[in-house]
Amino acid sequence: MKISVVIPVYNEEKHITSCLEALQNNTRKADEILLADGGSEDRTRELAARFPEVTILDNPKRAAAAGRNVGIRRATGSVIAFTDGDCIVRENWLEEIEAAFRKYRPDGIGGKIEPADPENQYEEFWNTLAWKVLMSFGDEAYQVKNRTMNDAFVTANCAYTRKLLYRLKGFNLWFGNNAEDVDLSWRALEAGAKLWYVPSVEIQAHGVTTPEGIRNKSFRNGVSSSKIQKKYGSFVNYDVNIYKLLLQHLKGIVRDEADAGINLMEVTCHLLGKYYGSLKNGVINV
Repeated sequence: MKISVVIPVYNEEKHITSCLEALQNNTRKADEILLADGGSEDRTRELAARFPEVTILDNPKRAAAAGRNVGIRRATGSVIAFTDGDCIVRENWLEEIEAAFRKYRPDGIGGKIEPADPENQYEEFWNTLAWKVLMSFGDEAYQVKNRTMNDAFVTANCAYTRKLLYRLKGFNLWFGNNAEDVDLSWRALEAGAKLWYVPSVEIQAHGVTTPEGIRNKSFRNGVSSSKIQKKYGSFVNYDVNIYKLLLQHLKGIVRDEADAGINLMEVTCHLLGKYYGSLKNGVINV
């Protein structure tokens, strides 16, 4: 089995060395590592070039979905594994990917994501929200059969057969940097693909480290939820729980509760993203 690893990057000088060192030191070596750079303006390319096993590709469209498609077109492996430039794969990541494909004979697998050691309180907040609250990762392997958000494979840690990726025509560029991975796994299920969640395929992920980063990510997640609704849902979607959270965090501000301010900011930006996404995509997602 030949495994290609595809990593889309843009201005990842802070983490790219750790990311590539983890791959370099894996118990099972990658057959090729393809780094799709979206025009980084920092030292990402310079640092990546220090790893002779890494092939650096240009991603003129910059977005992560486009970068992954650049990598898919260049990859020669029968299996294409994906991670991100701010992630650290476990030392046996590729070994476990290969074992999973041999054991389950799937068309694609998704693995477990754990938060990396946080740089500050903002990264700790975001990683807890992303990987412990919004998503959850169990300790038992199972076949994914339902089109749910929690079962969708995150491209920070997944792998598909090259055959399936070509059949699906890669990632949908309309989603850009958000929810393109959800869309791909859902399209795979619609196409009759056999997908497995395998927790032994594990990585650690870094997150945003500033209030601005939280605002931007939350807003984009809100926009992408409207895109998912446009493609897969009904014309109108009303989520009462997010307004309960908004009220809860407003009360927390009054009571001077810890993290109430950052929680309120995150929910507010997510809602604004949903409203903006509704206008852009012709749905009502509130």
